[in-house]
Amino acid sequence: MDRNELKEKLLKIGDLATLPVVAYNVMQLTQNPKSSAMDVGKAISQDPALTSKVLKIANSSFYGFPRKISTINNAIVLLGFSNIRNIVLSAGIIDAYKGEKSSDFFDRTEFWKHSLACGIASKIIASTVGLKNSEEAFIWGLLHDIGKIVMDTYIHQEFSQVSYLAKAKGMLLVDAEQKYLGFNHTTVGSLVAEKWNMPPALLKVIRYHHNPAQDYNSLRISSIVHLADILCRTLDLGSGGDDEMPVVNEKSWDLMNLDKRMIKKIFSEIEEEYESATAFL
Repeated sequence: MDRNELKEKLLKIGDLATLPVVAYNVMQLTQNPKSSAMDVGKAISQDPALTSKVLKIANSSFYGFPRKISTINNAIVLLGFSNIRNIVLSAGIIDAYKGEKSSDFFDRTEFWKHSLACGIASKIIASTVGLKNSEEAFIWGLLHDIGKIVMDTYIHQEFSQVSYLAKAKGMLLVDAEQKYLGFNHTTVGSLVAEKWNMPPALLKVIRYHHNPAQDYNSLRISSIVHLADILCRTLDLGSGGDDEMPVVNEKSWDLMNLDKRMIKKIFSEIEEEYESATAFL
């Protein structure tokens, strides 16, 4: 398949990739200030398997409530719309794209472990630098590489070959994708997230997390996930599909203004929260 054919296939990915219906409905409801907890609960309850998973995650040590949350409506009231949206999107998308297509060069289980770690790290960094509603950053980190899993689903053979070449030649996967396919997972992820009507901040993160300095209007948001990705690679939590360490963007580093003490504390919190977040997977 030549590059022109691949680019045609890339455009079709946007039509093929679908967000689970319940996850989409919940995302829309939780972004509407007129929605009630009952509205959101009713939407989640349309999917019994998802309902069960939401309750399992809500009752996990990750959230640490002292008493059992027994109903979806209680979970919504106790956790709030942002956290419920995070849980539903995480559970829905991970289930939809965990699949059976893992290859020797791109392991989906390790990918989701890394993505979960990045979600946790993004939330912790956002809180550390004083970002309001830092729980929103969890979904930024979790889905920043969504383009990889979509490519692995819809152009599996080509993506497997590029994953092999990235490791064999010691390249970042994003660079190997661009060199051998003519596009990369940030392009694919942006295309899909736009079709899914994801929040603007998430679209920015997906598009710019490798090059935050290009995101002039939302440098802080992209920088948080950029650094989260590098910290999780340092801690060796899962795998994004390559073995290389990206260079830290200087503007991002300066903007975050994190000293050694803060970095050490962030590392410790990432490891601690990651251990308690297995319910997501």
